[in-house]
Amino acid sequence: MRRTSLISCCDTYKPVLSIVTMVCLVVLSVGCSPTFWADQANSDSYEILAEKANDPAWEVPRYDVEPDPRSRFYDPYDPNHEPLPPDDPAANVYMHWLQCKKGYKSWHKFGRALSIENPDWLVQYGISPELSAEIAASGNTLPGTELPALEDVTLRETIDIANINSREYQFQIENLFLAALDLTFGRFQFDVRYLGVGGQNPQAELNRRRLANGTQELDLSSRMGVNQVLPSGAQWAVELANNTLWLFSGSNQTNSVSVLSYSLVQPLLFGAGRKVVLNNLTQDERNVLYQTRVLARFRKIFFTQNVAGGDGFLQLLQQLQVIYNERDNIKRLERQVEILRALSSQKPKVQSERLDKLPENWIIPPELVEKLEFDEEARMLSWKGEMTAEQEKRLLALSDEDSYQATVGELVQRIRTEVVTLDVAQLETRLAQSINRLRSLERAYQDALGRFKLFLGLPPNMPMSIDESLLKPFQLIDPLLPAIEQEIYDYVEVWAKVYVEDWEDPNLVPPTTAELLEVVEGLQVLQMRLESDALLTLEQDIKNVDQLLGDSQEGVSEDILALRKRRFQSEEDRERVRQSTANDIRLYSGVRKEIQEMKSRLEGLKGFLSEETLSNDQKKRIILEMANLREDMLRTSQGMQVIEIGLRVELITLEPFTMDSTEAVRLGIENRLDLMNQRGFVMDARRLMEVRSNSLEAVLNVVVDGDISTPLGKNKPLDFRGSQAGLRAGVEFTAPLSLIQERNAYRESQIEYQRQRRTFMEAQDDVTFEIRQSWRELNVLRQNFETSRVQIRLAALQYDSAVEATSDPAQAGRNQGLNLLNALSSVLEAQNSLISNWVNYEQNRLNIYRDMGIMEIDENGIWKDDFYQHRAGRIRPTNEHRQSTPGTTETRVTAGEDIQPVVFRPAAELNALTETEEEQAPQ
Repeated sequence: MRRTSLISCCDTYKPVLSIVTMVCLVVLSVGCSPTFWADQANSDSYEILAEKANDPAWEVPRYDVEPDPRSRFYDPYDPNHEPLPPDDPAANVYMHWLQCKKGYKSWHKFGRALSIENPDWLVQYGISPELSAEIAASGNTLPGTELPALEDVTLRETIDIANINSREYQFQIENLFLAALDLTFGRFQFDVRYLGVGGQNPQAELNRRRLANGTQELDLSSRMGVNQVLPSGAQWAVELANNTLWLFSGSNQTNSVSVLSYSLVQPLLFGAGRKVVLNNLTQDERNVLYQTRVLARFRKIFFTQNVAGGDGFLQLLQQLQVIYNERDNIKRLERQVEILRALSSQKPKVQSERLDKLPENWIIPPELVEKLEFDEEARMLSWKGEMTAEQEKRLLALSDEDSYQATVGELVQRIRTEVVTLDVAQLETRLAQSINRLRSLERAYQDALGRFKLFLGLPPNMPMSIDESLLKPFQLIDPLLPAIEQEIYDYVEVWAKVYVEDWEDPNLVPPTTAELLEVVEGLQVLQMRLESDALLTLEQDIKNVDQLLGDSQEGVSEDILALRKRRFQSEEDRERVRQSTANDIRLYSGVRKEIQEMKSRLEGLKGFLSEETLSNDQKKRIILEMANLREDMLRTSQGMQVIEIGLRVELITLEPFTMDSTEAVRLGIENRLDLMNQRGFVMDARRLMEVRSNSLEAVLNVVVDGDISTPLGKNKPLDFRGSQAGLRAGVEFTAPLSLIQERNAYRESQIEYQRQRRTFMEAQDDVTFEIRQSWRELNVLRQNFETSRVQIRLAALQYDSAVEATSDPAQAGRNQGLNLLNALSSVLEAQNSLISNWVNYEQNRLNIYRDMGIMEIDENGIWKDDFYQHRAGRIRPTNEHRQSTPGTTETRVTAGEDIQPVVFRPAAELNALTETEEEQAPQ
């Protein structure tokens, strides 16, 4: 009874059921939107990536393929409804008209973007969204505007900028996402899928026909099925097919028939077994793991390149320090050229030229009697002192004879010509070479800075300067000491006001006592500068060295405590530093006594000047004593700089590395992520051999399939009956007789396996070699750095001695110029060697930790190392250290113009050598 009711119900609603079935099949055929599929792909992929990042050794903080909204390449538009980007005008023609054919007319249905890069990427720097979009559309070269300048960017900030804008970093993240995307399909292969018997997708077909007899009919055919592949290789499938026919003639008839089909195939040889069936899924799973490790290792390489690459942060600092060293060298050269010029300009008071005989009736005029003289025995015409233009005319007018005119002309030329000695010429030649070299260094720095911007993902024309705080230890001379030295040097102009060249001159007006007292009081100010400012600076340096060598922690700053831990590898190191600085401290005590003696001498001069009347002889001695005091102050100030160099050079440290080479290699073999992957590649090749060998097997499948249908002509689409069922079972066999391609593939897999074995061995040897090479280099550079300490001490002493010899009349003519050049070259070479060895050491320290695979990178991209965690600087708010772009102006801002900052000072100008600077460069 119940069966009759059910059939009756089905008969009643069969048209409705047919229509519902048709609608469902049509909807399934249309499918879901691109947004749905994209979201589903993201969800599945991110779930896989979260699953794979389950080991701290290759955990990555970010695998989201969506870039940071602040990035230049962030796309602010809906990826499923992307507007058209700017196109090449010539190529764009072919999208709308080609070979007399109209193109697609709705290309712009989602709009058109004005720029390829993120139009809002400059908003973070204080630029309005409108202006930011204009600049981006112009390729960051909008006329009349300048990109905002990044001022004093710290190391930590460069890493943050690179994490946001680096195209290579984004590419690696996308590689990981694509590997996960491939894996989603590999897993889907073993899910229950909407595929029928024979792998057919769900489909529906609706046809309306008009027959020859005038009858009209509507035919709906639809099918839908599911299947699944099992790990053993078996595959089952179930499919439901329906055909409904409506006849619109007479009484309007409907006929609907359904067929339920099923199939099961189990391979026994070819394509059978988990090792074959699961191989692709296994490979996809392993590929995601490999790519996760690739990204984790890339983050280590990325940090190393940012800090110590060919154009990394440390290399830029080294280039800056070399530029500062060259500038200081030029200043020293200019000073010594000026001194030697002054010494060489002291010409003899009498200039002579040979004259065989005097012209007839030649008489010396009365106004030239004291200047002109002729020695008849020596046949020499002589002139005393300077010669005015009027005196030159008067002398030439004494005779028209050719011999006389020629002699007088030579005499005038000798008096007028400035004498340039060999020493001066040598120094001026070196000065010109140094200026040219400085220009080349500055140009090379700008090139390197441009390449660094490209690495960070910034436009090369974006103004930028880097934070120089890491160079502070290399400021071996406090800017105060050279400033005091310059004041003492320039004081010669004040002293020159009271200097008297000829005390026998009857017309002499000697300086007054008040004038002399004023000069002495100025010298007292300079002496106080040495005593109060310069000595205090040295005392602080000595205190720092004492705290470095001490054991107590009371009253010691954290910087000195950290320095103490890094500085001494053994007690021998501590003793060597103690001996080196002991001599500096003794020299400091001597300088202190000298300054006190100068003070006493000045007080004596001041007391002597308190007398009411002073003779010229007394004034002459006072002026000479003031000159001697000034020279002594100058030598003392220079000696104080030598002492400070010796003290401060001991405060520069290298980060310790105490691991032996055997342990370093062992760690590298255990922890290198790329070596782990390479080991996995060997297994991949071995597994592939098994798969390829299976392809040489015969095809032997057990096949079971069947179907059950509804009765024909009964219009009962759900009335499945056993009497309408069929079952088939059997075995399929294909003989493996023509398998040349499969044979070759199998042999290739064997060769590939051997290649992968050799590749792994090579990679392992490369890791061992790289670590051992960096380890040896670290040891050599540490020793070289200690040698550089000694070298810079000796160079400073050599320069101090050469400068002192230059101003000593007793040393005149003894290669002062060559000695100065050698001393200056030694100072410059020692300074450059010091920073070079420090940077190279740090580069190799980074390399060896990276190559050992134990460089842990935190979520911000910084190595978890004490030095970089505490000295890499901080990340400031965007607008705190980045200036806003200037407003649009009528004229274009050129690259050579200064960029005025909004908050902080402008970037250091490195395109021209200036004689005066607002800040003293580091030594």
